[in-house]
Amino acid sequence: MKDYLTKIILASWYFCGAALAQGNLQDANFKVGLIYPKSGPLAPYAESQAKAVKLGLEEFRADHPELAIHIAVVVADDKSLASEGLKAAERLIAAQKVNLFIGSYSNIVNEALAPLLDSNKIPLFLVRSSGSELIERRQIYAMVPSHRWYGRMLGFYAAQNLKKKRAAIIVHPDDEISTEMTEGFKEAFQKAGGFVVGTWNTDQRNVWNDIKMTEPDTYFVPAALGSKESLLEAILNTKADILTGKRFLRKSPVATLYQVQSYTNLDPHQGVKDFAALYEKRYGQKPDELAAAAYESIRIILQAYFLSLSVKNKPMLESMQTKDLGGIYGIGHFTKDRIFMRPIPITRSIQGAEEFKGRIQPE
Repeated sequence: MKDYLTKIILASWYFCGAALAQGNLQDANFKVGLIYPKSGPLAPYAESQAKAVKLGLEEFRADHPELAIHIAVVVADDKSLASEGLKAAERLIAAQKVNLFIGSYSNIVNEALAPLLDSNKIPLFLVRSSGSELIERRQIYAMVPSHRWYGRMLGFYAAQNLKKKRAAIIVHPDDEISTEMTEGFKEAFQKAGGFVVGTWNTDQRNVWNDIKMTEPDTYFVPAALGSKESLLEAILNTKADILTGKRFLRKSPVATLYQVQSYTNLDPHQGVKDFAALYEKRYGQKPDELAAAAYESIRIILQAYFLSLSVKNKPMLESMQTKDLGGIYGIGHFTKDRIFMRPIPITRSIQGAEEFKGRIQPE
């Protein structure tokens, strides 16, 4: 962790609730806003986000105690509500002149923030996968792949790594994430030489024999959300290979699941081991995908800020967009559509037992 940058600008931590905590905030010349659900129904899911950002700041301070504090991170509670998140962002922009935001666990909150940040030309770092409507905004920078990118990676993995030739797609009806992942999967699978035999809905009945007649050698199922998805139940009880993402909420009694995820503690990569050990030592629990994305986001922000200082009159965003930057998996970079790309892990689950299977290099 220490060798990713020889020098770094350190950060202070402030919480913005009813009033801002006293400190050296007025001395900071670069301010990062962190909006997340500290309270409300989403709070238990998002706790790791703030923990990971704070962990990163503590690590930097411990490694470089001699450096002055020039960056402040100001934390605000969106209370799991889009309206509260928007109020918090407006307050931080007006009162604290925040230069950049790390987005909420809730993409509904992030969608509410996007027009405000567009108009103020303030970047927003996403720490959860999102759809095209959000990620296509110019001020959005994503630390994890989009829904479409996840589909693409699964399509290439199916064709190139698993050598699958014929895929049946089982989608959840009227689900935007399912739709975008499916579009990405089709694009990549067909480009790699695969053939899509057909697409069915998870709750369709009396079509199982029709699907089997198309002779698929794999199934792509981007989500499993309902309780009466009869078609999906039939597939899960066969010796099938299913490609899916972490939104797949069913246990598979027979079928094998291949899942793409932005981070897993099962990955033997040394950077993953270092981060997981650091996080577990500090908090007594293993990090999740959200923690990893939040931790990487503050690392990327600090590196880009330092690089902008090292070259006279070089804007921070230019450094971020043009330089290779260090994350948990080593060097990564932002694509032209502002997604931070580095190796993405794949796991395989057989009767509930999950194992690491490798990584996909998106580009």
